[in-house]
Amino acid sequence: MLLALALLVAASPVPPLSLQGTALTLDNGLIVIVSEDHTIPGVSMEVLYKVGSKDEDPGRTGFAHLYEHLMFMGARYVPYPKFDTIMEAAGGSNNATTANDLTRYFESGPSNLLETFCWMEADRMATFGLEMTDQKLGTQKPVVLNERRQSYEARPYGLADLVTQEQLWPQGHPYHHTPIGSAQDIEAAQLDDVKRFFARWYVPSNAVIAIVGDVETAQAQALVKQYFGWIPSPKQPAHPPAPPLPQREQPISKSLTDKVELPKLILAWNTPAFTAPGDAEFDVLANVLAHGKASRLYRRLVHEKQLATEVGASQASRELGSVFAIEVLARPGKDLAEIRKEVDAVVQELLAKGPTPAELDAARIVFYSGTARGLEGLVSRAGLLAMMQVVYGTPNALSKDLARYASLTPKAVAEAGKQYLGPGRVVVEVHPEPEAAPKAGGGR
Repeated sequence: MLLALALLVAASPVPPLSLQGTALTLDNGLIVIVSEDHTIPGVSMEVLYKVGSKDEDPGRTGFAHLYEHLMFMGARYVPYPKFDTIMEAAGGSNNATTANDLTRYFESGPSNLLETFCWMEADRMATFGLEMTDQKLGTQKPVVLNERRQSYEARPYGLADLVTQEQLWPQGHPYHHTPIGSAQDIEAAQLDDVKRFFARWYVPSNAVIAIVGDVETAQAQALVKQYFGWIPSPKQPAHPPAPPLPQREQPISKSLTDKVELPKLILAWNTPAFTAPGDAEFDVLANVLAHGKASRLYRRLVHEKQLATEVGASQASRELGSVFAIEVLARPGKDLAEIRKEVDAVVQELLAKGPTPAELDAARIVFYSGTARGLEGLVSRAGLLAMMQVVYGTPNALSKDLARYASLTPKAVAEAGKQYLGPGRVVVEVHPEPEAAPKAGGGR
């Protein structure tokens, strides 16, 4: 696949990757997308709600993620635990995920399950808020709190992720808190609070349904109309406006101790929002710096200087602003200050001239091949169609999205880096907890 894509990149900046769907907007504002593929005897359906942790009110954080759990407690006609048992008995499966901007529920299984998917998801959309109880809320609060402990508080280096996000986005910014929310807010959540959250955001006008697989477009549209078309919906709720990216002249530095064996360095900057000018450039920078053993940071820190065991870089793209981060796991006994100095040197060398043409082409191949792999699965295709609809207003925007990378030049990548990778970054150091001193006495 990589060789084929390399040849395509050489011949044309954008490979002929295609994903098409037919979009229809119902009278209540719900958008339904259908993409037929009769080569696979199955179907996947995603219900994307345009709500995430950025839409939560102060003191009510974690609600979007809490609802991801609550929705599997069942609604009026499919009470708990029938949502799972009905689907699994017929060969289907389901799951969900919550992020800063979106919450996604998805199912897959044999094609004859599409009507079951529609029936059960429509039941949740129409009646879950009415069927919400203190007992359901009380059951899921401890589950979410335990997930917070496992994902952040008890996971090695997990607290550093929370600290980094809190420092990058100031108090009051929609991204100041992570989707998991604060333990205090989750514990304090009341039944009326979560009912209001559901009534505001889980409505047809704030949702996109994508259906992919061995189905007929007209039939799939008719099923969605039958099960969802009658659900009343207010106008699409207002989301928080996009505040300007935080501007800092000086770095913010935090030092933590954790139950880990090796020190870790995190350098993070605020960068342009998803699809905004500069976003694709930072995808390339992350790839050139830390993708694979031939990347610049790996060569310098792991191979040549032997200061680190692992390096990573990423552009976490989001609707209101993104985060570019470099993470380095130190070798035993190595100093994070020396590692930071070397990282800065490598970054400045890259920004001085930009990536080489070969590095830029290699980055494109990585993005294109990742997209191609995503097109192999029905679940990922449904998710991509729904995302294209949300971002570009049409499900048929894959070529437009990939064209962001095709038009890049080494100079453009370097200029974006120079503009945003300034001194006003967040620096987080994680150090191993000091060993406890041996207790006095007790010997012979």
